[in-house]
Amino acid sequence: MLSGNLHDLPFARLLQTLHGKTGVLEIWHLDGDARCTIYVKRGEIRCLEQDGRFLESPEAKRLLKALFTAERGAFEFAPKTDYRTPCRPSFRWPVERVVRSLTLKLTREKLRETIEDLL
Repeated sequence: MLSGNLHDLPFARLLQTLHGKTGVLEIWHLDGDARCTIYVKRGEIRCLEQDGRFLESPEAKRLLKALFTAERGAFEFAPKTDYRTPCRPSFRWPVERVVRSLTLKLTREKLRETIEDLL
């Protein structure tokens, strides 16, 4: 069991700790008191659930981006040894690729904002 707060362990670092792991990551007390569940199997994000419904790919990507920049929120990761993810089909997004992609995307956006502010 791994639990904590995104203020102390940012989402990017939290995701990196899930490399190769299988289990369920719950995050709550986000802005607007949102709650979400991320299902991970062998280090891949299989599906995301928010407000009792599974998200389609575009919504899931937006949620991951929002989590990446979240400064508050509690979390708990419950490891599982053998379980079936509750969604079909599943995303199969490797956590290390998600971290790399979001880091690059957010860095580009921040750079673009900085350049626009300078002009």
